[in-house]
Amino acid sequence: MKIIVPAEQALSMAMYTGQQLELSDSGDKRATELLRFLTPLLKFRTCRDNISVATGAMEVRGGNGYIEDWVNSRLVRDVHLGVLWEGTSNINALDVTSRAIAKVGAHKALGEALNDLTADTPEIPGQFRDALQNTTERALAVAEEIATSGYETLARKASDALYHVTTATLLAREGAQLGAMGEDARRLILARMVIDHRLRPQDPLGIPSDEDPMAVAVLNQGKVTLEEAQALATG
Repeated sequence: MKIIVPAEQALSMAMYTGQQLELSDSGDKRATELLRFLTPLLKFRTCRDNISVATGAMEVRGGNGYIEDWVNSRLVRDVHLGVLWEGTSNINALDVTSRAIAKVGAHKALGEALNDLTADTPEIPGQFRDALQNTTERALAVAEEIATSGYETLARKASDALYHVTTATLLAREGAQLGAMGEDARRLILARMVIDHRLRPQDPLGIPSDEDPMAVAVLNQGKVTLEEAQALATG
């Protein structure tokens, strides 16, 4: 799950950013504002997640992942280029807070866009939609406070929060829409997992009473129906 969730987050974020790039090129003003915000946000988190994902993939293969007969060892070396070549994590985080938020106010366009996405997707359960919207509002408020007060040391905290609420919203919309079409709706479950494990407090010493049903559903090779995903997203 530590490989699957960040990989699917990155996919949704990259495709949404690419969509906004096309809209911006065609003259869409809000897409241009979103792109100013999404670009450093995408580079900031996906480059960092890529390190743990590539390393985890190598670990899955054990010794075979380490030797040069397999691609994993090269991937682990190459992923470190992302956090350097794409501006370094701190620079991207500061670009999000000090420039995109403090100087341009691009986060307002992001908030409107995310609310529009959830409001326009009736298949997202109401209880989970409220959780998405409330978490988004809080993340935006925290990020704006950090940006306008000049707390540069908290820039990465703000960027993390904004990336996670954005990807959670995208995953929820994608899963709900796919489920409504009769396709696999497990991305809606992934959205709930992002909220739970990236944006809510966790007890590091807590022992779960049972196996996580969301993880079971995601790892199951069979299709997850919309009804099943909705139940898990609100459970």
